[in-house]
Amino acid sequence: MTLKGIRLRIYPNKEQQLKIKLNFSYNWFVWNQMLNMMITRYENNPQATFLNAFALNNLLPTLKSYYHWLKEAEITSLQVTNHDLVEAYKKFFKKTRSITQV
Repeated sequence: MTLKGIRLRIYPNKEQQLKIKLNFSYNWFVWNQMLNMMITRYENNPQATFLNAFALNNLLPTLKSYYHWLKEAEITSLQVTNHDLVEAYKKFFKKTRSITQV
C-alpha cells in the first residue's frame, strides 16, 4: 500500500482568522468544563460508569443555554472535542489502573 500526502496551505482573511481563533477557544472552554464535570462526578462516586461521547454531546445544549456565546461555535468541532476528551479520560484511567495493580 502506498501512502500519499498532500501539503496544503490556507490563507484565511481577517474574518475567517477570527472564527478559527474563536472556535479554538470554544473547544478549549468545552474541554475544561466537561473535564471538570467528569472529575467532580468521579470524586463524588468513584464506582460510577464513565460517560461516553454521546452522553457528553447531550449536555452541550445545556452548556449552550448557560453560555449564550457558545452558540457561535461549530457543533461538530465541539462533538469531536467531547470524543477526544472521553478517549483521553479512558486512557488515563487505563494507565493509572495498570500502574496501581503492579
